[in-house]
Amino acid sequence: MKNVFLFFFFIFLLTNQQIIAQNKSQESVKKYKLQLRVYDYETRDDLEGTYIKLYNLTKKNLADSAIVVNGYATFMLEKGNDYDLIGQRARYMTRRANFNAACYLQDPKKVFCVSGIDIENVTKQEDGTDLVEGAIAMKKIKINDSFKIENIRYDLNKWEIRSDAVKELDNLVQILKDNPGIVVELGSHTDCRASDPYNLNLSQKRAGAAVEYIIKQGKIPQNRISARGYGETKLLNKCDDGVACSEVEHAINRRTEIRITGYLVDGIPVDLKGGTAVSGDKN
Repeated sequence: MKNVFLFFFFIFLLTNQQIIAQNKSQESVKKYKLQLRVYDYETRDDLEGTYIKLYNLTKKNLADSAIVVNGYATFMLEKGNDYDLIGQRARYMTRRANFNAACYLQDPKKVFCVSGIDIENVTKQEDGTDLVEGAIAMKKIKINDSFKIENIRYDLNKWEIRSDAVKELDNLVQILKDNPGIVVELGSHTDCRASDPYNLNLSQKRAGAAVEYIIKQGKIPQNRISARGYGETKLLNKCDDGVACSEVEHAINRRTEIRITGYLVDGIPVDLKGGTAVSGDKN
């Protein structure tokens, strides 16, 4: 009988210790209350009704989602986790941002790290939670808007995709998947060295190789991206034929650019010139 009593007493103690340890663990988890404002990159106007998804990269799941109402969308984040925030709005480029509440593991001097978020204020609440007020900017989709893709390099006189360019092309694939309505042109540019016909032909082959990778590896429909080689026809500086320039100056002209050429809704081209989209009512 004594042994039975001791056995159950031991189980009781063990269970209580586990409960206490679990409660302490839960209490010790630092939390951040992220209050996020979304605004138009050009007009600076608040974008009510914007839809934001919160992905927990550490746990690999969709943690939450919210719509901007009365100026803000609010999320609760936990220390030790890395999060991606994805803002979506009709006729705006999808915006990705990051709130890393685990970067202290790499650098103990840091509390949290952000990318793509303007931190406007941080205050400590009575319950120990940090209120982090931030904002993200979103750009309206405009035909002929362009942006540069960094670090897509080729071997001399070659057009095959190098391993160090794959990451950048994968980033472009992600942009196209995040924005399924946009149609783009991938343009390849050279510096002025070598003949005009040679540079035009080489840049076309390089653009074609990049687009082929995006279509085949990224599974992007062929009607959403085209390739064009510009050679040396769109130099960004003075470095034309016969002008002495440094290697750094020539490098400015060797680039890959993405230009938005169209917009699709359910696969049908839409004219973006007539008006703007509104998603959500302002209260």
